Amino acid sequence: DSIKNVLTSPENRILIKRMLIKCADISNPCRPIEQCIEWAGRISEEYFAQTDEEKRQGLPVVMPVFDRNTCSIPKSQISFIDYFITDMFDAWDAFADLPNLMQHLDNNFKYWKGLDERKLRSLRPPPP
Repeated sequence: DSIKNVLTSPENRILIKRMLIKCADISNPCRPIEQCIEWAGRISEEYFAQTDEEKRQGLPVVMPVFDRNTCSIPKSQISFIDYFITDMFDAWDAFADLPNLMQHLDNNFKYWKGLDERKLRSLRPPPP
């Protein structure tokens, strides 16, 4: 009944749609681990290229953390999850009950944390 009441208000429906679009846009940490790693790499490469181009043109560097020579991808993912993802998806989960998505989020956070604890800066650990 409470969800039905929330959905009866046009303003609430618009808010829910906006939240759904935002969650979909930044949902990479909630994907299965292999997809999460793949897309973290693609996004990082896009940011590295932007930083490279800003340096090449003598422009201010918008995201200095994405210098390909110094960036820790695990740290960037941990920060992204901590600052943007966790609270938003906790709220979305409370509304829509998304246990699989939340399990992926937990697994991925632990993966990035494990790499960071080993002082690794890459997407994956080195081969054994």
